[in-house]
Amino acid sequence: MDQSTIDLIIHPVRLRIMGLLGRCKLTTQQIGDALPDTPRSSIYRHLRLLLEGGLIDVAETRLVNGIEEKVYVLKVAPRITDPADMAGLSHEEHLRYFTVFLTELLHGYADYLEHTPVVDMGADRVGFTTAAVYATAAEWDTVGTALNKALLALAPNPPGEGRVLRKIAVLSHPLPELPGDEPD
Repeated sequence: MDQSTIDLIIHPVRLRIMGLLGRCKLTTQQIGDALPDTPRSSIYRHLRLLLEGGLIDVAETRLVNGIEEKVYVLKVAPRITDPADMAGLSHEEHLRYFTVFLTELLHGYADYLEHTPVVDMGADRVGFTTAAVYATAAEWDTVGTALNKALLALAPNPPGEGRVLRKIAVLSHPLPELPGDEPD
């Protein structure tokens, strides 16, 4: 993935649009309804950029009250955290991309709160936490493999049968060593 594609993806509004289109096919009207804080003119502009960049497609067009309505679909869910794609980025660029990632998470959580009359984190299976653990590279690879296996087992599930569409975000990075971290 080249730098211009990464820059195209990493915009907060485009990330939100791609997140919506990753769930289902939508019209501009439906995207606008899902993003009420984003002006329609901005949505049209971002859709055009995503189309030109080859990240979304027009799945179908239909006439509605004599006007052609387009239905958009995400072509391929972009992965911008591939190590090869991120190689050579400056610290500032890494921080900018991470900030957009966090912004997208924040919008998602805010949407959950806005559309949930009574927040019951236990019943909704919502949570967020951090943990610091010591692990070798091999031990950490085992954790990553197990997590990927568990998520891949859920990936083919269709909607229905009591299933709720859920988002999971995983962040992993080494922590700097502190003076008390040395082995005894």
